[in-house]
Amino acid sequence: METCLWQFWIDVGGTFTDCQAVDPQGNSYEIKELSSGTVKSQLRDVSKIPNRWFVDSDAGDDFWVGATFRIVAWDGITQFESTVQRYDSESGEIWLQELPSQSTVAQILNSCESTNSIRYELDLEIPAPILAIRRLLRLPLSSPIPPCRVHLGTTRGTNALLTRTGAATALVTTKGLGDLLEIGDQARPSLFELNIQKSKSLTVVCVEIDERILADGTVERSPCETEVRDLLIELKSKGITSIAICLLHSYRYPQHEKLVGDIAGSLGFSNVHLSSEVAPLIKMLSRAETTVLDAYLNPVLGDYLDEIENCLSNDSHLQLMTSAGGLVERQFFSGKDSVLSGPAGGIVGAVRAGEQLGASRLLTFDMGGTSSDVGRYDGKLELEYETCKSDIRIM
Repeated sequence: METCLWQFWIDVGGTFTDCQAVDPQGNSYEIKELSSGTVKSQLRDVSKIPNRWFVDSDAGDDFWVGATFRIVAWDGITQFESTVQRYDSESGEIWLQELPSQSTVAQILNSCESTNSIRYELDLEIPAPILAIRRLLRLPLSSPIPPCRVHLGTTRGTNALLTRTGAATALVTTKGLGDLLEIGDQARPSLFELNIQKSKSLTVVCVEIDERILADGTVERSPCETEVRDLLIELKSKGITSIAICLLHSYRYPQHEKLVGDIAGSLGFSNVHLSSEVAPLIKMLSRAETTVLDAYLNPVLGDYLDEIENCLSNDSHLQLMTSAGGLVERQFFSGKDSVLSGPAGGIVGAVRAGEQLGASRLLTFDMGGTSSDVGRYDGKLELEYETCKSDIRIM
């Protein structure tokens, strides 16, 4: 790949997306977008809804052509929608394919009496990182993005975990261990709390398979393939889209997990996660929770990253920030590695800034729209091999 390419460093937060870019000549640029991928504005004078609309946007001519134009009420309901036919970057004026009718105008004016302003937005229906890249390059949708290098950090996985908005996930485990996640390790964070409210589980259901491999590798019971298939077919009928498989002693003897995984794949499950691959370590509870987390987040992140990759050229290079504080290729990126990527990237960046200032002891604080990250650096980076976030153990 050529070295003289545009490079983009992008941080996608819950509310805003920040992008820093360097062109082939070494010039630096910055831009900030809403993570929703929309550009919002307000019309302050509502005495008359104009036939002409303007957007304060530094972009090339016809950049917004094809974008959806919406007038949005203060409760978030769309009151009017049209398509942008033309955009003049010098004046900021946009021309719409269709103007609001008189009855729509009356409805809009009636709803904004208390606020005395009208909210409207433009939406190209592309991810915020791609919008940032296109605005910096001044490229409309009709022009392809040239080959570039993109370094991406995103809280999409973190926010999905905190808000419990991941994929519909099922855990498949050894018979007799179906309540493993429910029981946990019996830790009592608030010892004297009388009304304990447990966090919402990441799994919709847990199913048990009659199999067992002993600690020395002896196969005591092999799974019945017909029974496994019937169980997985039932999960599919219940709307389960992601499968986490964690069997006893599979960190050393993964053959039964691989068998169940192959059957799930043959039934059309595209998201199948084996604990022997996700977290091949001895502690079954941590291994199960990490595998469930991976299955819960991977579809959310996968769809999002697919959308971004499809907008880039085939010659572009995408790398992603992980909880280890480094960048990896897309094929090595996993849902479980995304949860702490924000704090990890923040502390790595803070250490580099501290070195330039001659400071070796640092406290960092980053408040986002959904979560706040706090870090401490005391001369060396400390590594955690197991942690607990949002009541989920992560290896």
